[in-house]
Amino acid sequence: MALDKIIERIKKDVEHKTDTIYEREEEKAQEIREEIEREKKRKLNEIRKDKKREIKTLKNRILSQAKLEKRKKKLEVREEMIEKVFDEVMERVKAMDPSDYEDYLRKAIGRCDSTLKGDITILCNKDSKDKVKELARKIDPSLEVKAELDSLGGIKARSEEGSSIDLTFEANIERKKKELRKEIANILFPEE
Repeated sequence: MALDKIIERIKKDVEHKTDTIYEREEEKAQEIREEIEREKKRKLNEIRKDKKREIKTLKNRILSQAKLEKRKKKLEVREEMIEKVFDEVMERVKAMDPSDYEDYLRKAIGRCDSTLKGDITILCNKDSKDKVKELARKIDPSLEVKAELDSLGGIKARSEEGSSIDLTFEANIERKKKELRKEIANILFPEE
């Protein structure tokens, strides 16, 4: 009987120790689960913050790109409108009053004659050749006139020394284009 009591006491001691070990291990497991849960929440918050930051960066990039595209499109439209004005100017130049055109040619030939030295050749378009010859003879009979110019109007002149002057309508407009572009822009887009 004493043996039964000893066995019983050993069983109780083993059960008690087993329960104690089990409880301790259960507490450790609970602490580990809680630590894992805290780490999981921390990682999720970190991921959320990173994603929010990425989304904000992407949103800002998209908005910036959209603003640039809008500005680019606006500048393209603006440039098209300014070019249409220059096209209209060229059309009006084509339809210039003949007496105004003759006056322009007279002044242009005179300028070439007074600026260039030596033998001077005046180039004009074929439609203006007769008028340019007539005006050139009155200014300086030694001026040579050739209809070798592909232009709306006006003249080019070159000297035997290699100097030249371009007084075609296209060249005049091109020289003043920057200044004119500014003026046209101010008229067409006064709010900018």
